[in-house]
This record gives sequence, C-alpha cells and structure tokens, in this order.
Amino acid sequence: MSKRIYWAGAFSVLILALAFWKSYSSSDEYIGPVQVALFEGEPDWSFRGLHATQDSVVVVGGSDGVFGFSLDAGIHWIFQKIPGAGKSQFRSVWAHDDSKFVAVSAGAPSYIYVTEDRGHQWTRVFTDTAQSTFLDGIVFVNDSIGFIYGDPINGRFKLLRTADGGMSWNEIEGPEAIDGEASFAASGSAITVGNNFMSIVTGGTVSRLHLTMDLRDGTGWEASYIEMAQGLPSQGAFAHYWDQEKLFIVGGDYMADTDTTGTILVADLATGQDDKETMKQLAGLPYTSDVSGDGEYVYFTGTTGVRYLDSALHVVDTTAMHSLAYSGKYVFCSGPKGRVGRIFTGTKAELDALMSELKNRK
Repeated sequence: MSKRIYWAGAFSVLILALAFWKSYSSSDEYIGPVQVALFEGEPDWSFRGLHATQDSVVVVGGSDGVFGFSLDAGIHWIFQKIPGAGKSQFRSVWAHDDSKFVAVSAGAPSYIYVTEDRGHQWTRVFTDTAQSTFLDGIVFVNDSIGFIYGDPINGRFKLLRTADGGMSWNEIEGPEAIDGEASFAASGSAITVGNNFMSIVTGGTVSRLHLTMDLRDGTGWEASYIEMAQGLPSQGAFAHYWDQEKLFIVGGDYMADTDTTGTILVADLATGQDDKETMKQLAGLPYTSDVSGDGEYVYFTGTTGVRYLDSALHVVDTTAMHSLAYSGKYVFCSGPKGRVGRIFTGTKAELDALMSELKNRK
C-alpha cells in the first residue's frame, strides 16, 4: 500500500506563517483567533472531509481518493490514496480514535471504507453503484451507532445505519423530501447531532430542517421550513452546529459567494424563537459552507475565508476553506489545494512554541 509523509508546499506555508509570527513582540500578549497554516498539498486536492477528536486526532478526506491523518494536532501528517478508490471524493470522514477511521465517497459509485490500523489496511464495507446515489455526510452517536445520509431517491433522503462502529451498513427509511429538495456535501456538516437531536439541513427548491430524537434507530423525522436562501439548485442550508441552546444554520448561494442574503439562521432553543440579535451581528456573513465552535467563539468558513463571532463578526483569514472541526481542544479547517489549518488562540509565547514546532518538524 502506498503511504507517504507529504511536505509539498510546506516551505511556502511556513514562510507565510513565520512572517505573521514575527510581527508580535510581547510573549504574554494574548493572540487570536488567528489561522495557522499546517499543511498544503497538491493543487488538485480538495479537502471537504474533516473530523477531529481526542484533542489531537485529525482526519481529512478529499478528491482523487486521498485520505490523511494527524495524531499530534496537525504537526505531522500521513497521506495516502485508498486502494481501489482513486476516483473517489471522500467528502465525509470520521475518526473513532487514533486508529479506527471511516471514509465515505460522495458520488457514484459510492463507497464506505474502514481502517482499524491507521490506514495500513482498508476494508470496503459498502458499495452502491447507482448513478442516483450521492452521499452527503456522516455522524456517529456513539462508538457503535452511526448514520450516513444522501440525496433523495424516490422521494426520501437516502439513510444508512450502522450498529457496529461502521463495519457494516444497512439502508433504512430516511426523511421525506419535497420535489427538488436536496442537500450539500460541501463540508459534511449538513448532518449532525446535538441537544439530543439528530438533524439534517437542506436546500434546492426549499430550505428545511429535519429533526429526530431517535438517536438509536433514526426514525420519527419531522421537518420545518427555514428562512434561508432557496429556490435554486445552488442555494440552501449547507451546514449547522448546535451550540448549547442555540442552533446555527449557515449556507447561501455558492454561485454568488459574496452575497450575504439568506446565509444565516440562529435559533434559540430556550425561547423557541429566532435569535434576532445574533443574526443581526451576522448580517454581513457571505456564503458559508461550514460552522463550528470551541465554547468561546463560533467560527464560519467558505470560499471567502474564515470568520468568527464574539460580539461582532470578524475575519480570521481570507484563504478559502471548506470545512471546520473541533477536536475538544483545537478548531481545524480544510479546503482547496490540500490546505489544512488550525485556529490559534493563546499567548505570543504559545504561538512561538507552535511555530517553532512546525518549523523544526521532520
């Protein structure tokens, strides 16, 4: 099996990072959030699949069958092309721990692969050759039970379930879809779990939020309309994030990525109403493909870069990124050209230590 540690583009990444690093003087000065470049790969790699766990375990998936992982919060990486999947786009990935990973390809033919030994051996555990199948996202409720969903077929969103940690998958009845309603695999975050719900957001002819409280069997879905961009195949809700008692839904129109119309909805579960104050703070948000948080800030990303929200919306970096993931300690981002970054918050001394580690890695 072909497996290599890639440093392509790492030198140019470090030049930019070091220029930023040297612009600060006080070692105890608090810095952030700022985006630190961790890796840049081949020009044709596009990393939409991203998941992080256990503070420092990060996995990415992308075009051309590429899968990568880091076990030290993005300092060192191992990338490979999964055998037999050279044409696959792994837009949905998952790390159970530092050894067992799941990779899901988006378009036809659709495959699901599992490794239990950090990619030394991959097992194809699911195949669907139907041209109508397009898998959009993956989520696990616990170590055993997980779900993968895809675009509608015959009036229902495709829904797969596993009860053995991803080693086998069975198709079950998914949420009902309206004609022309679809979903997006722009970041893999159109499906998620939070506040005792499993949820899916959609777009196309209509933007809707699908919810179920049945986290074991994935039944009992209910849908509600949401006021997001909708009506065209390029419009809708692309991702969402449960932040305690608030639900952030993001999207817009990826064909008009600077348009700020219909890009954000924030619901307050405590009141059952839209959080108009927070939505006002986010009024300038352009098309957004993913949203995540670290307990202090909420982060947004898309083709125009990464932003964060405290009492106002701020630009972190204007480099295009597709996806965000929180490991429990760090927020990571991934995007075009094999880019992977980490959002840094901390002191100048801590940033110095991180940049030194990146510079001296082998």
